[in-house]
Amino acid sequence: TITPFFFINYMAMGKRIFLEFFIVAFMATWMVYVRGEKRDDWYKRYPSYPEYCSTPEQMAERTIQKVKLPQGIDGYKYKTNIVHVTSVIRHGARTPWNSHQCWSGFWETPSDTSVWDCELTTLTAPPANPELVVRDASDGETIDATMDSKLAGESTMFLFDKRYDALAGPPQLRNELNGTCQMGQLLLRGYEQEITNGRILRETYVRDSSNNDSIHYNMVLFDLLNGKQKPRPYEPPNLYYRADDDQRTIMSGQVLLRGLFGDLLHEHSVELGLDDDPVIMVNTADRWRDILSANHDICPRLNDLEKDALHSQTYLDTYVKSEEANNMTNLMKVNLTNGVNFADEALDCLMTTICTDRELPTILDDYSTTDAGNFEKLMNYSLQSYNYKFIHNDGAYSKLAMGPFWSNIMQNIIPFFNSTLGTDTPPKLALFSGHDTTIMPVLATLGENVWDGLTWTPYASMFLIELHQITVKVMGKDPNTDLFPSKLAFRIIYNGKVLTSRMKGCPKYEELCDIQILLDHVMPFAKDDRNCKSAENAILRTIKEDTAIILGSWIGISLLTMTILFSFLISWFFTFVFLTRRLPNCRCSRRRVSEGTKYDSASKHLPETNSESFDRFA
Repeated sequence: TITPFFFINYMAMGKRIFLEFFIVAFMATWMVYVRGEKRDDWYKRYPSYPEYCSTPEQMAERTIQKVKLPQGIDGYKYKTNIVHVTSVIRHGARTPWNSHQCWSGFWETPSDTSVWDCELTTLTAPPANPELVVRDASDGETIDATMDSKLAGESTMFLFDKRYDALAGPPQLRNELNGTCQMGQLLLRGYEQEITNGRILRETYVRDSSNNDSIHYNMVLFDLLNGKQKPRPYEPPNLYYRADDDQRTIMSGQVLLRGLFGDLLHEHSVELGLDDDPVIMVNTADRWRDILSANHDICPRLNDLEKDALHSQTYLDTYVKSEEANNMTNLMKVNLTNGVNFADEALDCLMTTICTDRELPTILDDYSTTDAGNFEKLMNYSLQSYNYKFIHNDGAYSKLAMGPFWSNIMQNIIPFFNSTLGTDTPPKLALFSGHDTTIMPVLATLGENVWDGLTWTPYASMFLIELHQITVKVMGKDPNTDLFPSKLAFRIIYNGKVLTSRMKGCPKYEELCDIQILLDHVMPFAKDDRNCKSAENAILRTIKEDTAIILGSWIGISLLTMTILFSFLISWFFTFVFLTRRLPNCRCSRRRVSEGTKYDSASKHLPETNSESFDRFA
C-alpha cells in the first residue's frame, strides 16, 4: 500500500519554524480496521437523521455546480477562467469533544454511550536526525550531510500505529471516554465523509481522462491531461494546507487530499521507488495559540463582546425569559437530569449519539424531518443560544475573532488582484481544516443575509471561495457599466449552495461578484494586529501599573508602609472597642452591680433589680 507522508510545518506569529518530522495520519482504506461495526449498519437505527450528521445521502447533495455566467447583460458577453479556490472545511464525524454532562445515564453502563472505542488509528513515522538534515528556510532545499542518506530518513522507516488502549483498568485508570477513543477523535464515518469531499473537489476542479467530457473548461483548476505537471498539484506553490493541531482536523484535511489526489500520490510514489514517499506540508501552530477558532486567551476583548451579546435584551428575551427557554430548562433539569442545565453541551450530546446510531432517551427519541419534537427543540435551543454571539451587533464578535484567519485567507487571494501584494506565488488551492466554530463565525462576518445563526455547521462542511478571471467581450456598450470592473470575480459556496448574491453589494441573482466587493467588506477587520484589550482587564492593568509606580521609589514605599500601619491601628482600635465595649485604657465595665445589691452564689445570677442600678456604658 502507498502511504503518503505529511510534513508538519509549525508556524508561530507568522514565522515559519521547521520541525523535521513526518506524520502519517491516514492510510489506504483497506488498512483501516473496523471493530464491532459494519458500514452497512450506519444510519439505520433511526428513520431520519439531522443534516448535522452528513449521511451519505446528505453528502451527495453537496456537489458543486459549474459557475453560471451573466450572458449578454447590458451588451456584454462574459468568459471566465478559474484561478484559485480557498476551501475551509469542518472535520468529519467525531467522538464527544469532552466528557461533559449529558442526560442521566449517558456515562453509565449498560448505556452504549458510556464507552467509546475507535476503529480509526493514526500511523506515525520517526523524524530524521536534525543533525543530519538541514533545511534552509530561505529556499526550502534539503542538504544531506556526509552521512548515509538512509540515516537522514530517506529510506524505508518503521511506521508506528498509535492506539489509545493503554488504560483499561478501573474508572480512575481509564481514558476520558472510557474506551480507546480520544476526546473529539475522528471516526471512520468522518473519514469517509472527507473522502467524499475530496472526490467532490476532484470532480469539480481537476480534469482527467475520467471527466474530460463532463467538466466545464472554465472550472479546470488542475489539468492532468496536459502532461506531467511540475510542480505536482499537491506540491508548493500549487497547494497550501493549513490545520490546527487537533487530531480530527489534521486527519480530515489529509483524508480529503487523499480523495482529491490519491491516484497522483500513487503515481508519484512509483516514480520515487520503494525508498521514499510523497510528502505534503501541513502548516499548523500551537493549539492554544491558534486562530482557526475564537481564542479568548490571546484576545481577551472577546470576553467583553461575548458578555455584551449574552446580556443584550434580545438574548435575554429569547433564550432566558421566553416560554421556550423555560420549557427547555425544565426538560433538561427535570426530565433528563437531576437539576442540571446542560444547554451548552446539549447539542454535542444529541449529535454524537444519533449520528453514531447510539441510543437516545425515550423522551428525546422523536427526531423527524416533519414534526418538531423534543429532540429538535432542544437541538435548536442549544445551537441558537450559542450562535447568538456570532451574529450580535453586526457580527462584531466574529469579526474580531476571525480577523487573523481572514488575513491568512486573503494573503492567498490578494496577489491575484494585485501582484505586488501578498505571497510571491499564490497557491491554486488553499485548504484550511478547522471546526464548526471556524466556519460559522466566518459566515457571520459576511452579513446576516449570508448566515443568520439559526443553523449549525454539519460534519464535513465545506465553505469555498472561488476566484475567476473575467474576459469581457463588449458589444457596443460603455465599458464603465461592466459588472466586473476589476476583471476578477469571486463566488462563495457553502455545502454546494451558492451564497454570493446574499452579500451586500453583490448583484442579485448572479453567482459572481467583483472582487472589490469582497475586499471592501473583509479587509477592515482582516488583520493580524487587532485591538484585543479587554475593558475589564484594563482596570486590573491600571491597578498593577499604579502599584508598580508606587513601589518604584522610596517615597512610594514609605507611604505604602505608613498606610498599612495606619490601617492596622484603625482596625485594631475598632476591633478592641467592639469586643470589650470600652475604650482602650478605660477600666469601666459595661455592666456593674450597684452598691447594696448582693450576688446570689447559689443561683449563679444576679437577683432582680431595677435597671437603673446598672451604670451605662461609659
